[in-house]
Amino acid sequence: MNYKLFLDDIRFPSTGDWIIARSMNDAIWYIHNHGIPSFISFDHDLMNTHYIGDTKEQTGYHFAKWFAEYIIDGKGVLPDGFGYYVHSMNPVGADNINKFMKNFLDHMGEQ
Repeated sequence: MNYKLFLDDIRFPSTGDWIIARSMNDAIWYIHNHGIPSFISFDHDLMNTHYIGDTKEQTGYHFAKWFAEYIIDGKGVLPDGFGYYVHSMNPVGADNINKFMKNFLDHMGEQ
């Protein structure tokens, strides 16, 4: 399935057809059930209230790490032309996601 995933606990995408995930768990569920998206737009700060009974913070950065591990472990394949964007208003968090995803995609290109 070719789809775009928008990870954000509050905001909505400005245009286009997106699957909206309000939490890391929502995003993981969608990937498990519908495959790897062709594009991901990341927010960094995700409210902990979306994680009932979970006391540790889960951010867009944590999701990026989960996503990379999922691909590296052979549980999914990046579609041709896969892309991402970080729309987070948290500059440090956005930079962390951007650096991580760049390194991950560079690594995947070397294989």
